[in-house]
This record gives sequence, structure tokens and C-alpha cells, in this order.
Amino acid sequence: MAFKFSLESVLKVRKHEEKIQKQKLAEELMKKKEIDDVKDDVHSKLKSYLNNDNIGEAQNIQKIQRHGRHILQAHELIQKLNSEAAEAEKLVTRVRENLAAAHKNRHILEKLKESEQSGFSRKLQRDEQKTMDEIATQSFSR
Repeated sequence: MAFKFSLESVLKVRKHEEKIQKQKLAEELMKKKEIDDVKDDVHSKLKSYLNNDNIGEAQNIQKIQRHGRHILQAHELIQKLNSEAAEAEKLVTRVRENLAAAHKNRHILEKLKESEQSGFSRKLQRDEQKTMDEIATQSFSR
């Protein structure tokens, strides 16, 4: 007689849900990393542009305006990327919470399975001991 867990199909579903949540978390972390990489790249390009600035030299007004527009666009892009990074962080947090809930649900079922399995094995041992006692009693009474 083998042990059969009555909620095995539910446990499989919970394991699958946890796997899906792990994949979603990985995807969201990748998106967040991409946003952070782009933000760092824009920031470093802006710093290098400002460091290599020749604005101090006598230039015409159009070059100065172009320079100002370029810096303004870079700052706007950085602000946009900061808001996207914050939104991505919220998504990552939400997906982490979903993953924690899925893990908790799976863990609960696994503990229940372990409990039922240990109860089954104790019952099996009691039945075996009872059978051995009966055999011993019968052989002693002969």
C-alpha cells in the first residue's frame, strides 16, 4: 500500500504558479535594470558633454541655444527615466509580494503533505506491529 496525497493536483498547480511568479519577477527585474542602465548612460553622456563644454569661448548665439536645448532635453530624459524606474520598482515590489504569496501557498500544501505522509507511515508501522504481535501470539500459543 503506497501513500497517495489527495491534494497532489493542487500542489502541482501551486508549484506551477510559483514558477510563473518567479519568471515574472525575473522579467520585471530585467526591465528595471534596462531602465537603470539607460538612465546611467544618459547621465554619464550628459556629464561628459558638460565636462567637454566649450561654452566659455566666444560663440554665436545659435550654438549657445543649441547647447542649452541639448542639456534641457537630457535633463527631461533623466526625469522621465527616473519616473519609469520608480514605476518599475513598484511593479517589482508587487510581483515579489505575489511570489511570496505563491511560495507560502505551496509551502502550506507541502507541510500538509508531509504531515499526512508521516501519519500514514505511523499507521503503517502500527499495522505491521499489530500483525507481528498476532504472529508472535499465535506461535506462542501453539
